[in-house]
Amino acid sequence: MADDRVKVVSIMNYPPDPRTRRMCYAFLDSVVAAGAKSITLLYEDHPPAVAPEHRRAVDIEVVRGRSADVGHPHFNLRFKLPNLAGLDYPFLYLDADTYVVGDLRAVWAVRGDKPWVGVDHQWVPSDPRTHRDPFLNSGVQLVGDPGFYDLGAILAVQEAAAPLRQSDLAVREDPTTFVCPGRDQAVLFRYFRTIGYDYTHPAVGPGWNNCAGVTAVRRDGDRWAARSAGLAEDYEVHLIHYWDQFKPWRIGDPIFASYADPAGE
Repeated sequence: MADDRVKVVSIMNYPPDPRTRRMCYAFLDSVVAAGAKSITLLYEDHPPAVAPEHRRAVDIEVVRGRSADVGHPHFNLRFKLPNLAGLDYPFLYLDADTYVVGDLRAVWAVRGDKPWVGVDHQWVPSDPRTHRDPFLNSGVQLVGDPGFYDLGAILAVQEAAAPLRQSDLAVREDPTTFVCPGRDQAVLFRYFRTIGYDYTHPAVGPGWNNCAGVTAVRRDGDRWAARSAGLAEDYEVHLIHYWDQFKPWRIGDPIFASYADPAGE
């Protein structure tokens, strides 16, 4: 019988720090509350601490992943991309610097519609890197067909266009190597564009990967809710993404502030 439980995968490989520990605790809290029933946490050399209450609530597996030699030292290329591509079951990948305020079952329900679903980066007024045509943000990935996540094919497209393996770091980091900001997401974006694949899905819109810098958070009874802010479009937000300069402690995020450090520091 097929396993219809919402299966979430994330990567937690942060050095010990009270802020990231609190952020990861809040992430797991939100994912559990949003309907996940099975969670796999991948790490390389910093195993995550999982609170007993989260282990009691759902099935949580902590797995040490392995880096792959893809020709580039960036963590998202040598670790994130090959480890996600190596999974052999359908999954919903969420970056650990996110917080879910929607119902993950709504996303999980459409996993059979396409083999791989993602969300485009938003045009964030304060970040010039986003002021361009839409491109992928790989912090949310709904993988309905793991066989489609073909690492060899993905890297081959990148190799043909701009090899990752460069002896000169300046050449390797040249902007022309990557078709958009980011590393793994740039390689994935190039691949999807090359094969003519549309990774978007109408049920998994920008509200499912919304930059914290353009999100207004509010209390709605006993839960958190959020809405887009400062954008041309107004919509309900289901997942808040605290990427780069928008980490929760940098922007005074009220959700983050509502959590104490789980280690008491």
